[in-house]
Amino acid sequence: MRFQKLKNFFRELIKPPNFLIFLANLVFTYVWGPWGWVNAELWGSDWWFDTLGHAIFGFGWAFALLYWAKKYLNWIYIQLHKFLLAIVIIAMVTWIETQFWEGIEFLWDKWAQPNFFLHLATAQKGNLDTTLDILFTSYAAAIAMIFWGAYRKFFAWKWPNEALKEAHEEIIERSKLSAEEIQSIQTEHKKLVVAKIRSFWEKHFS
Repeated sequence: MRFQKLKNFFRELIKPPNFLIFLANLVFTYVWGPWGWVNAELWGSDWWFDTLGHAIFGFGWAFALLYWAKKYLNWIYIQLHKFLLAIVIIAMVTWIETQFWEGIEFLWDKWAQPNFFLHLATAQKGNLDTTLDILFTSYAAAIAMIFWGAYRKFFAWKWPNEALKEAHEEIIERSKLSAEEIQSIQTEHKKLVVAKIRSFWEKHFS
């Protein structure tokens, strides 16, 4: 089972869009990886180059996550309001930036660089630098989602599709009814659980 999942993963990975994302990240790592870091002054040219990397990261990963949502989570992509989807993607990009990029830089500065790579530069230049990195990444992801939203609006205006619009509205309506039914079942189940707990309490402690 695990082997099959791994096989499916690599089968998906080599598909052109995913392989392109993989290659783009390799190129990005080559350009903005630790071997290219310098002890840049805040607001200096080297610092701005690093900031450009964060912006490209945020912009590119926003579209990568959007593609994966549409490709592999299409039932969510279709039903979720696109503004909310954009917010989720921006939040995810920011989370990836914070946990991985800034996390790696933190580990680099606190452990790897002073112990093994003294000939290479440190990554972070203080709290302001880290905060700005996160903000620029988040802003770039937001700009990517604005471009996507503008494209969707223009496409719908230029080439309207009433059949698609009606089908989408029908799916949303069915989803609302299904959600209400599920919530009703959950409510009844909670009432049953509470009743059992109350009965147990009254039987043993009253």
